[in-house]
Amino acid sequence: MGTLKNKEIIIKSSNEFPCSYVKGRTEKRIFINIPYNPKIREKVVSELTRIGFRRNYNHMYLPTCKNCSSCISSRININNFILSKSNKRNLKINDDLSLIDNRTFTTGRFELFKKYCELRHQKGQMKYMTEYDFINFFHKSKNKTKIYDLVDNKKKLFGSILLDVLDDGYSAVYSFFNPILKKRGLGKNIILKTIQKLQDKKKNFLYLGYWIKESKNMNYKSSFSNVEYYINGSWEKNL
Repeated sequence: MGTLKNKEIIIKSSNEFPCSYVKGRTEKRIFINIPYNPKIREKVVSELTRIGFRRNYNHMYLPTCKNCSSCISSRININNFILSKSNKRNLKINDDLSLIDNRTFTTGRFELFKKYCELRHQKGQMKYMTEYDFINFFHKSKNKTKIYDLVDNKKKLFGSILLDVLDDGYSAVYSFFNPILKKRGLGKNIILKTIQKLQDKKKNFLYLGYWIKESKNMNYKSSFSNVEYYINGSWEKNL
C-alpha cells in the first residue's frame, strides 16, 4: 500500500450517522480522498477496492461501526464464474437486449433513474437528486469509469450501470433499470452482461460492493456463482 503514502491523500473519520443500509442502526466511516494525479488515481482506487473500500463521488470509504460488522465486501471471480440455470434463463429472456458503452448524458437515462428510485427506493435520499446532481454522480468522477446502457435493437433504454475501471476488473458503483419489468430480472441481467464484458477483456473480478445479510436489496449479490467475500483481510469463498 505504498501508494497511500502520497501527500495528496487525506484520511478522515466521520461522526456517527443513521445507517444507510439497516434501519435503526448508526454508521461510522473512514474516508480517503481520490487524488487528482492521474498517474496514481486508478492505482489508489484499485488498491482500496481490493481491501474492502467502496467509492462515493470523489472519495473512498470503509464502514468502521461500533459493535457491527454487517458490511462485507463482495466480488465475483470472473475466471471461475459458471452460469446457473437461472442465469441461463435470464439471458434467454433478455436476449433481445445488449449492453452498450455510452458516456453521453441523456435525459432518458435520468428519467429512468428517477423512476427506479421512486419505485424501488422510496425511503432513500437518491430519489431527491436533481438532473445536476445526477450528472455529477454518474458522469463526473475523477477516476476512470465506464457507463453501459442496457438497450434493445431500437436503442430503447432498459437500464444503466456505472463502473469504476480497476487494474484487475470493474467495480459496480451504481446500477438501475426499469422497475416495472419485474419478470425480466433486469438488474441481474446487467450484472451477467457486465461479466461477459469482463470475460472478453480477460479481467479477473467484478466488485459488487457491500453484501449485508440484513438487507433484502443485497440478496442478489450472493446469488451468483463464485462470489468471494473480504473477511479478516483476505478474500474467501464462504462466509
